[in-house]
Amino acid sequence: MKLSTLPWLIAGMLPSAALAQTFQYGSRFPKNKLYSLEPDTIGLDSIDGTIAAFGDFNGDKFTDLFVLSSDQTSVSIYLWNHEGFTFRGLTKSKTIQPGFIITNVVPGDYNYDGKLDVLLMGEQNPDKNPTNEIKMQIYLGNGNDTFGMIRHRQQYAEYELTRSLFTELETMKLPSAHHALPIVLDVNGDMKTDILGYSFETKQLSLWMNEALSESNDTSTLFNVTSASPIFDKSLTDRCTWANPHSNAFVDLDGDCLADLVFVCSKSSGLKSIQIWTNRRDEGFALSHEADLPSGAGPLSFADIDGDGSIDIVFPVCQNKVCSIHVVYNQQMGLCSKSQETSTTCRSARHLCSADPNFTFDFTRPNTQHYVVFDIDTYLDDNEFIMTEDSNFRGQLPVPVHTGDYNLDGYPDLLVTTNQRVLLLESILCDSTLCSSSAQSASRRTFSIVTTGADILNKMSNPTQAAFFDIDEDGSLDILVLQNLQKNSDAKRTPNFVINNFFNDAFFLKGLVSNGVADLEAYGVSYPGASLKFTVLDTAGVKRSHQISQLAQSGYMALQTPYCLFGLGRTNNYVEEMFAGVSRHQEKNYFFYEGVIPNSQLVFLPYQPEHVQDSSSWKVELYIKPADYVPWVLAVLVGASILLAVVVVVLRTLEKKEDEMERRKALHIINFDAL
Repeated sequence: MKLSTLPWLIAGMLPSAALAQTFQYGSRFPKNKLYSLEPDTIGLDSIDGTIAAFGDFNGDKFTDLFVLSSDQTSVSIYLWNHEGFTFRGLTKSKTIQPGFIITNVVPGDYNYDGKLDVLLMGEQNPDKNPTNEIKMQIYLGNGNDTFGMIRHRQQYAEYELTRSLFTELETMKLPSAHHALPIVLDVNGDMKTDILGYSFETKQLSLWMNEALSESNDTSTLFNVTSASPIFDKSLTDRCTWANPHSNAFVDLDGDCLADLVFVCSKSSGLKSIQIWTNRRDEGFALSHEADLPSGAGPLSFADIDGDGSIDIVFPVCQNKVCSIHVVYNQQMGLCSKSQETSTTCRSARHLCSADPNFTFDFTRPNTQHYVVFDIDTYLDDNEFIMTEDSNFRGQLPVPVHTGDYNLDGYPDLLVTTNQRVLLLESILCDSTLCSSSAQSASRRTFSIVTTGADILNKMSNPTQAAFFDIDEDGSLDILVLQNLQKNSDAKRTPNFVINNFFNDAFFLKGLVSNGVADLEAYGVSYPGASLKFTVLDTAGVKRSHQISQLAQSGYMALQTPYCLFGLGRTNNYVEEMFAGVSRHQEKNYFFYEGVIPNSQLVFLPYQPEHVQDSSSWKVELYIKPADYVPWVLAVLVGASILLAVVVVVLRTLEKKEDEMERRKALHIINFDAL
């Protein structure tokens, strides 16, 4: 066999798709840095609008885009094509047009059939809306790249049905909301997506309770609008008028893997405050904390900043264009050490989803152990400041600080949008120059601006928002930057995806919690407010716990991904304990899984038959993501095997020749002695 044919034989033994993708990444992104993907290279050059939401519309485990038109009157969908490494838009006939100015796009499974739908919110004229009416409309997905039709048998006064009886409708209009945009959540623990906001009819805090039946096609009674007073103490909710815009969240803050509620309130003084309501299951929500936010506070974001297994609060603060990043740490029970296994002041690794009723946040003392302030203004240019709202948008559009672990070290990093550029902030341990001595001794974390390999972010002019997004689902958080290049007063934003090609010596995990429908292949219907908690053993032998939330915020085009991607850092072990929690009103509202392989994706399917009252019927699917070097490992293995085979054959041939020579010599000696 000629040696020149060996590479072709090896190539023939490798998966062609894996080879093609490896060569593609190797040639397009050869260096350890961020790379920009121009819109025309991934099928987004024809977008006339802005990316408004992420969601897996066709359930293929790849995230698709919901695009809002520049005039904010329609929404189109772009599906990710893995083989072509590009987005492909659905035909214009599948564009949805609700008949009002759209200000929020919320994908979700609203009729509980395991197929992704979309909820549109908006106003007839945001520039002149004296009644503050917020219209809401749902389009139901068929799961085959189309939206379905709604059958009804009779008229219902609370729904505006746009055609006559016994016909099919393309859309269902919900009773309007008032003042601030509503949020989506599961308020009663039945795994169905409800809506919470102010009713236009009563002007009171109300619930749009989801009463969908998973096996029924009748959607005429999909939502029942009721007062929120049975769930919340009205005397306490009346003390809080939601800010507009707000950054309300449905996220676990007391550590029981059961999502709580955060309300951002506006005060007559012009300042903002927050209310934290803990989830008491069938007893409703109880107000546990109230606190004033600093003057100039921007939208709130939620992440486990210091990797202690509890969700912290991070937000920008700008006063007279002087800006800083504030992190208020969740004071909560931590993970028990080996000597504390029987202690009641910490959580054992097997009980990560136990509530800490004494959790608290201290907003009153900045630059202390539990409140770290990063002075980002010292790193900004003259006349540069953090953007907290996109003014070139019809309606309210806040610009939050987005969290995500870009380097997979286990600690969330930040994406900050200024009026001039996008900044990537890396999480680092506090030191004496950046934090107080008490914060340093408590191993709190602050941030540093990433400059090496991030030049492309500085070159993107007129950014309006930046968010993390894993393009092609390869296990690394890439970046989406939206730019207003034409400086128009409409919603047209040029999308620029930035490939994260930093070579990180670390592992990742990707998690997705579905909404528990009976269809166990409903991969596109992520559950809002789900929690993932896990432990990881670092190379020093220290066990740490982490927490991450799924779809915690849904208002004002939050641009949150329908999955949780988090780093494990440098570890040489399995993920020993993994918990996935939902808001079911039962004692065991979580699923425990152990021995998780790093660099994999977990899909939790919390389906429960009616007679089951715990998580014993839940399913979990694990998918291994082959690394880019796998084809080369196979090539080296095959090459080494062939080389060893050649050596063995040569040595055996030489040995046989030597044995033959010795046999002949022995035969010759015997013949000579016979003479």
